Amino acid sequence: MSEFSEVERLLWAKTWRRSRWSPDVPPGALWHSLIAHVWDSGHAGGWLWDHFLALQVRRLLGADLAGDVESARVRLAWLAALHDLGKSTPSFAGLDTGRRAELVAAGLAVDLSVRGSLPHSWLSGRLIFDMLCAVRWDAEAAEFVALTLAGHHGVFPRVGWLDEGIRAKRRGAGAWLPAQDAVYRAAVAGSGAELFLGQWCQRVPSVPAQLVQAGAVTLADWLASNESLFPYEGRLPDGYMRTSAARVQRAGEVMGIRAAWKPDPVSARLGAHALYRSRFGIAEPRSVQEAICTVACSVKGPGLLILEAPMGEGKTEGALAAVEVLAAQLGANGVFFGLPTQATANQMFGRVVKWLERLGADTTVALAHGKAARQEDYRALLSSAVGVDECAGTSASQWVQGRYRALLAPVVVATVDQLLLAGLASRYVSVRMLGLAGKVVVLDEVHAYDAYMSGLLKRVLEWLGACGVPVVLLSATLPARQRQELLDAYAGRRLALVDDEAYPRLTWADAPDSGRPGSAPQVTAATTDRGLAVRVEMLPEPDVTAIVGRAAGMLSEGGCLLVIRNTVDRAQKLATRLREVLGDDAVTLMHARYTVADRQRLETRLIERFGPAGTRPVPHVVVATQVVEQSLDVSFDGLITDLCPVDLLFQRIGRMHRHLVADRPKLLSEARVVVTGYQVGDDAPPSVPAGSRTVYGDHLLWRTAAVLLDRRVLEMPDAIPELVNRVYGDERLGPDSWQEQLADAARQDEEDRDRMSMLAAQVTLPSPRDVESLADLHRDAAFSGEDDDGTAQVQALVRLGKPSLEVILMREGVTAGTAVAVSAGKVSVVSLESLPDPDGVEMVLDQAIRLPGWSQELTDAAQAASFTPQAWRESAWLGSVRVLLLPADGRPLRLGRKSVTYCSQDGLRIS
Repeated sequence: MSEFSEVERLLWAKTWRRSRWSPDVPPGALWHSLIAHVWDSGHAGGWLWDHFLALQVRRLLGADLAGDVESARVRLAWLAALHDLGKSTPSFAGLDTGRRAELVAAGLAVDLSVRGSLPHSWLSGRLIFDMLCAVRWDAEAAEFVALTLAGHHGVFPRVGWLDEGIRAKRRGAGAWLPAQDAVYRAAVAGSGAELFLGQWCQRVPSVPAQLVQAGAVTLADWLASNESLFPYEGRLPDGYMRTSAARVQRAGEVMGIRAAWKPDPVSARLGAHALYRSRFGIAEPRSVQEAICTVACSVKGPGLLILEAPMGEGKTEGALAAVEVLAAQLGANGVFFGLPTQATANQMFGRVVKWLERLGADTTVALAHGKAARQEDYRALLSSAVGVDECAGTSASQWVQGRYRALLAPVVVATVDQLLLAGLASRYVSVRMLGLAGKVVVLDEVHAYDAYMSGLLKRVLEWLGACGVPVVLLSATLPARQRQELLDAYAGRRLALVDDEAYPRLTWADAPDSGRPGSAPQVTAATTDRGLAVRVEMLPEPDVTAIVGRAAGMLSEGGCLLVIRNTVDRAQKLATRLREVLGDDAVTLMHARYTVADRQRLETRLIERFGPAGTRPVPHVVVATQVVEQSLDVSFDGLITDLCPVDLLFQRIGRMHRHLVADRPKLLSEARVVVTGYQVGDDAPPSVPAGSRTVYGDHLLWRTAAVLLDRRVLEMPDAIPELVNRVYGDERLGPDSWQEQLADAARQDEEDRDRMSMLAAQVTLPSPRDVESLADLHRDAAFSGEDDDGTAQVQALVRLGKPSLEVILMREGVTAGTAVAVSAGKVSVVSLESLPDPDGVEMVLDQAIRLPGWSQELTDAAQAASFTPQAWRESAWLGSVRVLLLPADGRPLRLGRKSVTYCSQDGLRIS
């Protein structure tokens, strides 16, 4: 194109560099023109608007433009096109020897002393700010544009960044100025912005809209930087703008995203019975399920819906029905379903896929947690991924597996960590918020978070409310104070909540900008016909013998028993003793310290045996930790549990008599819970094991014991809200002789909650009510490097605690330089001196296990003893793993003062 000089055609945006991720030299040129990249990025931004962004997101991004859809679309394309303006500077141009030489020969000065001294993203912001102010843009509007460009690598500059001087040798002078103007003109021409620049010069979107839009600009850059979508061209070829516009149409194929999820527009008019029958095969929906449909159909704008109902009432199906209706009503095109654990997310993934299949959905679904790629159903989808036009139905995407991308899939089933990451002042938080902004967000078991995670959740809810994202929260045991806090966070203000004791109940609060300012929350009562009288037995535990005897007695006529211990060590010891009495085949142990392969095997077997269509081996006892207490659809005839807070006690009770069983033994025909894991003190609250105290604290344990003292029967579900609110309220509980210790425990609990809340505030984004621009977001950044959601450092920020170490746990082979898998199954041997074949890589990854983080000595010793085999270091899959080898003869591995053993039956033992 004659409008660009030879110098401008030689400006470069990217060059090929060999890495373990891209070892093969690409065909054709080894670099790509900056102006070509400008057009690629602008077209990618336009494609995202047309094919990726939900209607509710497009409304958000165009709100400051009076809903002018075309203006908002072009602005996004223009911002995306401009994002690399800072590459038209000497400090960037000098980064590549070959490109620098050509530019110098063409007449551009490049001073090597300033190479890379300032990120080109920030230079993009500085250049555009000066350019726009020079043509009399409002300074606030110009800074919004500048910050969007400056933050396209995931971190926004802090307040005052525009006051910092930049040397002319770094930003460019002389012949660099017309070159920069050419890049700007290319962005305007490629996006069609000329018609709207006068409209934008005084318009500033809300900060939530700016954040989401910045995420879209970053995503456009990622697409434009994809060599499969936009191959390197070298010097800017003639007619490339048309070439770029044609190439961008393959963006969905490159992302592996067949299409956004599309809710049935008539779902709101089907009625509850027709909806549940067609989606879930439920002929007669429960009262709770009908009520959630009624509420979802009645809303006029985005909001927060909290559904409180007993375990086993079909809250999951109700939530999915609400998702479909809300999405159709409000213009969402995706779903995020968050669960408390990997096990519950794995089970929910299958249920969501079946729901999508019943809908006939032609979309992409992702399972998002640290071990998602090892989950059998998801692996099958990933391995069968095909081109977007090859077949219809539910698919998965390898591209979405990349760092920071998990929330970009249209349908995401994940652990709650993935949602909480969107509340951290972290790198690429804009992309995470973009991923959530077009969805209906569902969170299960929201009562289960400590004060730290609750602080993160409330901050995420503030931002979701400010972005107009509809949210559904599910719980059976939500304390009234926590309900109030969640509603206030989403609404952005203190709500006057009606003191309604109805249960089950649904509470709806409008989003801050829903068009209903000052509206009060709406409370809808539902009913349940699933009454259950649960007999309670308090059994002090002087030693493990008492529990073994009680378990054996309960199973004397057969049946299936669940025993929940509060720590892995207690569960392992009890399982060992029970096997001595009942036999190995009658006892299953389940906790979090298994390899990936063994944990998947145990989770699958748990569902197959005790799920809705379970085979129910009898007699049988499952000894487990908290991994089974929430969201898993399993059912047992009886329950023995360590003393725990009352809301979690009800969750554990919810795993009992959940399904109808024809052959339940007479002895277990009545629901019975035996509460143990404590010893009675002399005129004092019960004493509990150190592990229980570490996990839950004395305060809630003692108050729970106090409300159970005079209870012989729990009438479900009425007992749930009554006892939860008593334990979590301020009512005096327990005998007089307990009160002094209870008061001390209450003070300690309050101090701990305040401490955790303060720690959460230190790592979260500021509240959307407290920010004036994107420059406020990373002022107290929790982390801003290359850490992503898979690292222990990031996980420790989401779930408060010391970073834990993940290792590949194997056993030394008989032959030197080999290792043997420790997981159940056929003996698998792999060489440590050569790169394994694909099957060997899968086997190695299946041996991953995360060591507990409570012992720094253990972590340090394991870090020192583990290693990455030299032959594996160039592997994309194995290049960063750390192998920890157990002795070949089965002896314990000594790690500091700890001894470590592993077997597939008991998992990791630490003594």
